Amino acid sequence: MPPTRKRIVEYVVAILVGVGVVGAIILYAEVGPFAWMPSLRWWGLAANTALLVWVTIKSFRRYWHRRSFWLTMTGFICIHLLAWSAVLLSVSEWGLLWFLPPLMIEAGC
Repeated sequence: MPPTRKRIVEYVVAILVGVGVVGAIILYAEVGPFAWMPSLRWWGLAANTALLVWVTIKSFRRYWHRRSFWLTMTGFICIHLLAWSAVLLSVSEWGLLWFLPPLMIEAGC
């Protein structure tokens, strides 16, 4: 089955995002760290959130056409970010592996 135009555009966008992320990592490795850069725990939150959203959206692909799905996802992401921001602002040390147990609980919910 030949890929459709929409599928090709999706692949091109995914590749461009990937190249942008890799470029940002290389730039940071060459020039960084900067004073304005977030600490490692905030990068961990970004990765944690991206993984959680990707897995959730991939699992519920059949509901993508529903507006209620996207509104629910937006609400869950807001709650997720607010709760994690409160946690990360209140602790002085946070290891990246500490994201794993709560991630498993969130993914299960």
